[in-house]
Amino acid sequence: MATIREHEELIADELKLTDKEFSELKKIAIGKQYWEKGNFRPILQLRNGKLFAQNYVGIITVGKGTTLEILPKIDLGDDDNNKETKRVFLNMLRTWRGWGKAQFSQSNIDALQQFAMWEVFVRLFLDHLVSLVQRGLAKHYQPVEDNLHYLKGRILFPKHLRRNLANHARFYVKYDEFNANRPANRLIHSTIDRLESTVKQPENQQLLRQFRVSFSGIPLSSPSQWRNDWKKHRIDRSMPHYGAVMQWVHLFLFGHGLTTFEGRHSNQSLLFPMEEVFEDFVTHSFRVYQNRFPVKAQGPSEALATTGHDKKKVFYMKPDISLMSGDEVKYILDAKWKRINREGDPAKCGIDQSDMYQLYSYGKKYQERGCEKVALIYPQTKEFKNHLHYCFDKDLSLACFPFDLDDPQKSVRQIMQRLGSQNNWSGS
Repeated sequence: MATIREHEELIADELKLTDKEFSELKKIAIGKQYWEKGNFRPILQLRNGKLFAQNYVGIITVGKGTTLEILPKIDLGDDDNNKETKRVFLNMLRTWRGWGKAQFSQSNIDALQQFAMWEVFVRLFLDHLVSLVQRGLAKHYQPVEDNLHYLKGRILFPKHLRRNLANHARFYVKYDEFNANRPANRLIHSTIDRLESTVKQPENQQLLRQFRVSFSGIPLSSPSQWRNDWKKHRIDRSMPHYGAVMQWVHLFLFGHGLTTFEGRHSNQSLLFPMEEVFEDFVTHSFRVYQNRFPVKAQGPSEALATTGHDKKKVFYMKPDISLMSGDEVKYILDAKWKRINREGDPAKCGIDQSDMYQLYSYGKKYQERGCEKVALIYPQTKEFKNHLHYCFDKDLSLACFPFDLDDPQKSVRQIMQRLGSQNNWSGS
């Protein structure tokens, strides 16, 4: 397994990648990658013949099972073995919007943080699967046609006459059989089958072998049938314990919609967009560590403009985080997964001008709904540990806050103190 950080260059010799594996990664960089709402967001980027990771974090599997592990670029002091980075990242990932019911706990992180990330995700799936099997595999009645030695169900006379005209000892019949051969179970069995060849951790291998036995009576879906079975599968009232497991199945078989790049082993690659992960982590932290204001994520929506002829509202804005007071939008916060490094113009401190434009438009528009202050939130780094303050005009100012990924409670408390200060942003 090879490990790098986001935005770092991939050097084949250092990562011990073969020419074939490195070539496959280059094909990912120039081939079909990930599109979100019409916007191209590269997973890997090829510049001047050199290959660089972007801000997707997770695992890419190439060649015959070689795993490239991409970790977030987080300042945590001495972390040579990446253990602390994995711990912080997995804690952030717990709050990501894409999980649905496939959640995992802090105890999971504590127990698994020493594993490679692929093994961690496999174990989280297996833990959910243990609970599912203990509660029993869901079954349903399925119509079956067969030529039997005894009468069961009803005779299908046209087929019976064609097959048994000279053999009166058989009956061609159709009957309902109560069994576990249903789309959800076929997909789970297919996931177990697919994972068996990818894991190296002994406990994961043992659990997969045990589950192979539990699902041995259920046929596999072929890769060409996966999407059809996924469309047909339903989680009814008798099988609520399937919810979390099927989220993991979707993750492993289809990449959860995150990765659509070309490559023979692309379904064994799990990549998470750090912009979303950070935004959801900050939003969750404000919900958990302060109770003064209700938190509204991705809203409330307001139109930036109207058309000239029919006054139709257009160009809707949706702030990342709004701290509400009744119907009023008291404060608007926008989380950006960018490193403030204070390079270039010292007055700008490395802040993108587009971020300032965005928050200015938010502030001016939402003043109509009571907005008092706007703020940008960036991950804390060695270079960015203290908040920054900018004035747009006498009525609107902006602050940039560092967010400590390893101590979100402290960061939320400090930001709330600044928001509540009467002397603009200068309160302690």
